[in-house]
Amino acid sequence: MAGRKVMPQRDTLWLSGADAVNLLFGIVIHVVLTRALLSDEYGTFILLLDFFHVCVILVDLGLPTLIGRDGERLGSRLNLVLHKVSRIQASLLVVGCVMFAYVGFNLFGGWIAPAFLLSLGAGMQVLAYAHRAALRALGEARLEALVRIIDRGVVALLMVVWANDLFEFAVVTLLGPTCAFLTAVSIYWVKVAPRLAEPEETVPETAEMEMGDMVRAGLPFLLASAALVVNVRVEKLLLGLMTTPEDVAVFQIAWLGFIAGYGPILSLRAVLLSWFGEVRDDLERLAHRYKRALFACAILCPVGGLIALGAGPFAFEALFPEYADDVKRPFYGLMLVWLFQAMASPSLAIIQVGKRPWNYTRILWAGIVIDILLCLWLIPTQPDPVAGAVGAACLASLFVFAVSFAGFARSELKPAVE
Repeated sequence: MAGRKVMPQRDTLWLSGADAVNLLFGIVIHVVLTRALLSDEYGTFILLLDFFHVCVILVDLGLPTLIGRDGERLGSRLNLVLHKVSRIQASLLVVGCVMFAYVGFNLFGGWIAPAFLLSLGAGMQVLAYAHRAALRALGEARLEALVRIIDRGVVALLMVVWANDLFEFAVVTLLGPTCAFLTAVSIYWVKVAPRLAEPEETVPETAEMEMGDMVRAGLPFLLASAALVVNVRVEKLLLGLMTTPEDVAVFQIAWLGFIAGYGPILSLRAVLLSWFGEVRDDLERLAHRYKRALFACAILCPVGGLIALGAGPFAFEALFPEYADDVKRPFYGLMLVWLFQAMASPSLAIIQVGKRPWNYTRILWAGIVIDILLCLWLIPTQPDPVAGAVGAACLASLFVFAVSFAGFARSELKPAVE
């Protein structure tokens, strides 16, 4: 086996550190875009990019999550699993991205050539997920962090030193994920794969699956991965369909403050998935780890929220002065969304590694359906459509937290907690 083990505190720190660096890169990217593009152009650019990130989850197929869950126990057989996953995903990429670009262009307008480049860039990000998940499952979150930084760092650098128009912005949005994919593949096969040995314990069934069986096994995680992607974009996409690109631009700037904290949430969930997965057959140890994760979240999440509430308005004034007055109230509402989603992380992770992973998917999609219904009601009826979208997100995230914590998570651990 590889010499390192998954350690939640250490690995979350590595991935959260990468997210913090990428936050800075993201700010640079959006400062460049907001100053180079008109408000409606910026809103359309963001709509297309978010739409493609939703679509390309069909290339993901939930397979990287299988690797993240079972990778540590697969040993050298992880190499074969990665080969299978890469072939499946690559075969879907090009045709899918052409189709997604055509649909996005017809839904939101914009520009067909940049649309294809943005679609392909989103697809290249997905192609890197399997190797990133393998690195994380083998305790190499530090290397995954490097891959994440390269993705955003290349985009930010080229936007500053080279890109000047919409087409060039789309080109660099493709180049960043492509460099990250090549880095992830090279690191895994050169540095990590040679150290893997035959597994010393019962091998997960993932190792023996044919491609069709693997796709079926990944289906619950596909729907769950899609839910995670849709969950942070549904309000924006509905604003784009029901209002104007200018409203989307306002929501996007406020959303940047939210996403600054959402990256660490996803990092925490990814690490908890591997950490819980190590002991998923031992309910007593699993329950102990779950309680430790809950305690840590209960202490750290409110502190993080208070820091964001204090720092956010100053950041908007300094970086996006033309939007600062309009985004403060939406930002405060999105911080409530962040708090509910962060506190739900241990419960959602315990459900995901449990015997009924479909419950994880059901909870997330139930929250999305509630969010969509509330958006359809609140966006057109509120004087401020952006406020309506934020209100829908708050209520939907509260639902997910309450259901996952009070119901499903405890049922997964029932024999151990009684």
